[in-house]
Amino acid sequence: MADDATVGAAVIAIIPEPAAEQRPCGKAVRLGVSDPISLALPTQADMALSEQLIAELRKDAPLESAEGMKSRGAVLVELHRIVLQWVYEVGIQQGMDESTAKAAGAKIFTFGSYRLGLVSPGSDIDSLCVTPKHMSRESFFQVLVQKLQEHPDVQDLSPVPDAYVPIIKMKLSGVEIDLLFARLSLAEIPDSLESLSDDSVLKNLDDRTVRSVNGCRVADHILDLVPHAETYRDTLRLIKIWAKRRGIYSNIIGFYGGITWAIIVARVCQLYPYYSSSALVNRFFRVYDRWNWKNPVVLCPIREQSNDPGLMAFKVWNPKTNPQDRMHLMPIITPAFPSMNSTHNVTETTKRILMDEFRRGYQVISQVEQSKCGWSEIYKPFPFFSAFKIYIHFEILAKSQTVYTKWSGWVESKMRHLVRHLEQINAVEVRPWPEMIEFKDPDWPHAKAAFMGLTIAKKMVHGQSGQTVSLRQPVVNFVEIINAWHCKEEHAGQFDLRVRDIPRRELPEYVPERKPAKVSSITAQPSAAVPPPAAPPPAAPPPVALPPRTVPVAAAPLAMSGAEDSKVAVAETPPETRRKRSPSPEVKDSKAVAAEPPPEKRRKLSPSPEDLRSPAPVTITASSTSTPPAPMARKKAGKNQIQVKLG
Repeated sequence: MADDATVGAAVIAIIPEPAAEQRPCGKAVRLGVSDPISLALPTQADMALSEQLIAELRKDAPLESAEGMKSRGAVLVELHRIVLQWVYEVGIQQGMDESTAKAAGAKIFTFGSYRLGLVSPGSDIDSLCVTPKHMSRESFFQVLVQKLQEHPDVQDLSPVPDAYVPIIKMKLSGVEIDLLFARLSLAEIPDSLESLSDDSVLKNLDDRTVRSVNGCRVADHILDLVPHAETYRDTLRLIKIWAKRRGIYSNIIGFYGGITWAIIVARVCQLYPYYSSSALVNRFFRVYDRWNWKNPVVLCPIREQSNDPGLMAFKVWNPKTNPQDRMHLMPIITPAFPSMNSTHNVTETTKRILMDEFRRGYQVISQVEQSKCGWSEIYKPFPFFSAFKIYIHFEILAKSQTVYTKWSGWVESKMRHLVRHLEQINAVEVRPWPEMIEFKDPDWPHAKAAFMGLTIAKKMVHGQSGQTVSLRQPVVNFVEIINAWHCKEEHAGQFDLRVRDIPRRELPEYVPERKPAKVSSITAQPSAAVPPPAAPPPAAPPPVALPPRTVPVAAAPLAMSGAEDSKVAVAETPPETRRKRSPSPEVKDSKAVAAEPPPEKRRKLSPSPEDLRSPAPVTITASSTSTPPAPMARKKAGKNQIQVKLG
């Protein structure tokens, strides 16, 4: 692990201040692990730009109104009342006298955007229920959940006890709440307990409780480590809007989550302690466009392994002693003990996308400072659904809200593995999109869709542009990972997953800003030797339903639950529509393959051994039962079509 002096020196070395006129400076301060890069005070121009920034944010992304905040406060008071009643009743059941049961107490702490003061209309409240030691997690998910179910103002109640961080999701009086649980090693939770920042509260806690408490502790530390909280909030507000609209706000699929954005904005505030919010936004993009990611982003010295009784078992991020920590691509370390890397999900693909967005942000803000565009240009939404010719389309389906929450959480948490598999294909670039879209399905009450955009590089083959890639193996590997869901037997028949690749012109109607692709962008351009056709090709014939031919996959059990003989079903192409040279089991980029040369110039090609073994795969189906899956229709235009169906 790089020591603090090395990290600080590296930051200043790689991010020198540009030459500028002499400016008044504030008093010397040291925040974090290094001296500031600049102590310059804001200019009148900086303040004017900051006012413009705040004005555009008020218009494009307003904060919650005073009335809305008052309503949220009332919701938290009611939640606290419910929790206190639960703690009291459990204490009485365990034999406590009435006064002792009442004195046991409990507290509700908030974290995330609510704690940092960035509450937008419709946003949820991240909260933590802290109880004394006689309470249990089992009671939290059984007794408290039962009380919440009986409450008239609670809706959409969904407990997820098996999550990495166990959670209860619900709506209370119309406000979405994510409620975590922590049992401290205390007989009573006093009213005077206002913070969980002291490391002593972690003594003898299990790992799941430490993860639950970590959000509150990190938020408190961040606010203590920035020079000016209000300037920090204004800067973070823009950065979070920018990240969400550019599609890079999601820890679960490999980008940055809310806590990571909060940390890296705080670090820029430490490096420029007197800058205005507009100048900090500029430096934010400049710093992270040039950051040497061999060095972690840290807000304070990392506390090494503790020797205090009750704290010795906690693992602290340390690449010197933990080989796995050395594999992290963009380490951004939480300031609270035990320090963790908040970006362990980042992949090579998401790192590339993040770096591209940092670079774009710095270019755009230079235009803003020259009055060539407004602040809104920085957070202009990324046109995801018109940026790619091919998409991978996921449909996550469930019969009940509880199964839906658990199943969708499992699938979303594993999508980054598909990204890692796809990035191993040299010709393919993938961009996962973090925004899930709910839609109506006639057979499934709960349904939402996710997408990944694919770019398949073109290459020259015998003087013509063309590329052939296979997506089959990455998708099968993804199915194997999804297949390991530990709740599949319990909820058999109540969940489903459909995965297929589709061209842009076939995106579903519920996709926002759906634009049909131009003909030139989805069909191969004819070569110079072949004149363009005089008329458009005839319409494709209707799909033909074919019985699937099952092919056992010995090394990859794909059944979702209770399958005795897992199979991959590949819909076979009928002989009358089969090409003379059957393609190998690959997914072809039909949009990138050039027109076929005339017969007199065509080389004689012998079929490969792979061609002789099997016909072109059109559909991959993983079934949750041992019976063969139902027939699936093949689409005429689907040369590169891979469909995976689970459930």
